Amino acid sequence: MRILEAGLSCFRREEPFFLFCCRFISASLIGIFAFATLATSPALADECSSLARQIRSGGSGGSNLQQAQLRRQLVAIQALERRRQCSGKSSGGFFDPCGDLARMRADVLRQMAAASGGRDASVLQARYIALGCAPERRERQAARDTASGPMAIGSAAMLYCVRPSDGYFFPAPKSQFARDTDLKDTTDQCRFICDDPGMEVFALTDPSLETDEMISVAERKPYKDLPTAFRYRDADAFKSCDLRRYYSRVNEMRARTVTPGNMQNAVIPLPTGRPAADPMNGVIPAPLALVEEPVPARAVRVVGPSFLPDP
Repeated sequence: MRILEAGLSCFRREEPFFLFCCRFISASLIGIFAFATLATSPALADECSSLARQIRSGGSGGSNLQQAQLRRQLVAIQALERRRQCSGKSSGGFFDPCGDLARMRADVLRQMAAASGGRDASVLQARYIALGCAPERRERQAARDTASGPMAIGSAAMLYCVRPSDGYFFPAPKSQFARDTDLKDTTDQCRFICDDPGMEVFALTDPSLETDEMISVAERKPYKDLPTAFRYRDADAFKSCDLRRYYSRVNEMRARTVTPGNMQNAVIPLPTGRPAADPMNGVIPAPLALVEEPVPARAVRVVGPSFLPDP
């Protein structure tokens, strides 16, 4: 208030003093705004992070866990619909295998809409940009674009096999234990499992993030930017990859590694004969033969009246 009063008094003074006051007020206001910016920068960063999470989850910040659970339920229902070959043209009837799934899917979608709190994603994105959070994201994206070569994966990263044709993905073999030197082998494994030469490997650097935050190891592009991201969920002719084929091949190769050449230095115990009897303990008697003993004659007691007379 004192600064504003000094500014008003400047208008009633002479011109040299007026210029001095204007400079003083400008410097004071710049200092105040700079202090406020420094003081609120942690809060701004927290709000930017909260808005980013809400945009990813499609709802309000207080229902992120509920939204994640509902999304998992929706994915499970859609998987059952694909297994039962349900579509929008599925007829009803007395034995309708798709009607209950359609009702369950509609109920989950209604719960997701209610859990979002009515906040549209466009409103969240507008606030995200208004707070100045977007330039920071663009800088991270530019850093990824300017980087060359395959992405280095950390110890906590998880690798996923991704099919670019429909966005289908699944955890790669040795997903959490792969190293940078295993990326080429992981790519070959993904191609063998799906029998598709176009398979790619994506990495999720933080296991707490959602799968749409995966980054392509080869091109450093996020999964959510793929034109076919999550398209497999709505595909009528969905085809999963044969993971059993891969493990059958692994077991076959392991069996082939055991060859006679590897058994040259192996020590195999051989069976030994029964030890001889110790003569110091005396002669071992022969087993006794079974002797049949005759049954002695025994008197039989008769109880009850006799019905037939003696001859």
